[in-house]
Amino acid sequence: MVTRVFVDTSALVALLDRADARHAEVAKTFRGFVDAELVSHGYVVAETLAVTRRRLGVEATAALTDDLLPAIEVLHVAPTEHASALARYRASLPSAISFVDLVSFGVIEREGIETAFVLDADFAATGVEMLPAARAAQGAAVEQTGRSGPGADDRLLGGPEPV
Repeated sequence: MVTRVFVDTSALVALLDRADARHAEVAKTFRGFVDAELVSHGYVVAETLAVTRRRLGVEATAALTDDLLPAIEVLHVAPTEHASALARYRASLPSAISFVDLVSFGVIEREGIETAFVLDADFAATGVEMLPAARAAQGAAVEQTGRSGPGADDRLLGGPEPV
């Protein structure tokens, strides 16, 4: 049976940013997904494109669009899921949880996904196995770091082939 792995912005940005303190660990984890089915949703794709372009530049964004995103199945978010996440987001405004993460939690639940490639500690609430495990529980999302790095790593780092 193929393991389905949910892919979050936090892991993708760290994978592309060689200056990120978690890059080596994230790259090693990614290389282990050769037999996994990587999945995400369009909100994560949009967020990752925006963060990558702003923080890492054109070269990293090209690597994201040309190499990483083709390896990830993009799942649909139904209007009812969007509305539910928006209501939860509005109710959680005092917290720092993102709207995209709330959509992700709904997709993970709907799809019965048990593993996530993520560095965002908010995902612990879903009960999924967070990979890379050693750092996932410690960190805030890459989107919140405000760091900038040199750009894309060497073309997919030997990870899964694009679909």
